[in-house]
Amino acid sequence: MKKDGLKLGLALSGGGIRATIFHLGILKFLAEAGLFNRIASISSVSGASLCIGLVLAKNNLAWPSGPEYLDRVLPEIEKTIMENNIQRSVLLDLPFSPKYWWNRVELLARVVEQKWGIYGNLQELPALPYWEINCTTYETGKSFRIRRDYMGDFKTGYTQNPGLSIANVIAASAGFPALIGPYRINARGYRWTSQKWEGEELAPLDDYYHLWDGGVYDNLGLEALYKIGRGLDAEINYLLVCDASASIAVKKRKPSLSPSNLKRLLDIAMDQVGSLRCRNIYSYVVKQNEGAFIKIGNSAAEISESGGLSPDAARELISSCMTAEQALSVQNYPTTLTTPTAENFSLILRHGYENAKCVYACYMKEGAAGQ
Repeated sequence: MKKDGLKLGLALSGGGIRATIFHLGILKFLAEAGLFNRIASISSVSGASLCIGLVLAKNNLAWPSGPEYLDRVLPEIEKTIMENNIQRSVLLDLPFSPKYWWNRVELLARVVEQKWGIYGNLQELPALPYWEINCTTYETGKSFRIRRDYMGDFKTGYTQNPGLSIANVIAASAGFPALIGPYRINARGYRWTSQKWEGEELAPLDDYYHLWDGGVYDNLGLEALYKIGRGLDAEINYLLVCDASASIAVKKRKPSLSPSNLKRLLDIAMDQVGSLRCRNIYSYVVKQNEGAFIKIGNSAAEISESGGLSPDAARELISSCMTAEQALSVQNYPTTLTTPTAENFSLILRHGYENAKCVYACYMKEGAAGQ
């Protein structure tokens, strides 16, 4: 891959703490490959939003260089995650915090600030790379995207330079329905326009907008960087899609009133939407050499075979990576926000790193279109 002129876009999926650590592993490889300063735009969902929030928080809200990430930022993030179980903190605080009983997303935001040190507001974020945080608007059913210079969706309209706290926005992106709940925005407290940057003024559709987990609409965070029928966003010329979604395994139905049955139906719908988006990415981005796809659970053998590596190159790559069984165990790691064991942290991080290494060897070394 020619690094000169490369404008890399990262679409980072949700998937709880599993996704957070998996994406940290991918970033580790990109840092070692000298591609950190080529990341032009990041679109994140849920666990990925926690990942990018941690990266920036550990570098004073500035995007680190590759060496800074490897030498200081990543070790500090690992220490923070392993020493501060945010899910447990939320559960322990909730019974004694009545004001959060119907607003659990605000409690998650407070814990993210206090335990993980993610402070500041959107206006303090760096101009580059562009970081777009994805939510789902309950009122419109569309993707509500938030970054330092605007937020909104094409039905609500857009408001410029929102001053929301980073922790609140991250918590909104991770606010899985029924578990955490929505983040409520006072719609009448903002000026809305038809375009991302000004345009016709719009009246709010309701008094409040309720933002859910971005994964409900698009767990890959693709729309910010790629439009079906239009191609890549103008800010990038190569798209790396990083999918840390869990697989849909066989599951026995519980009694009719169990909330897990509703969650199961939502998981199925999200899985099918994700599958359709993945097929489109393969057809119109990967085949055109304008991007690559990193999927949790894929083994080095599977990636080498699909990437057409020579037998010798494939054997060398496979011998340096975890087994297919280990890769599958990472994909099946529970979608929670609880702190993993040190062994699981290491395994998930390693899988993200090795997956990125394999995809780079198979698809990215030859260069991207337009480079």
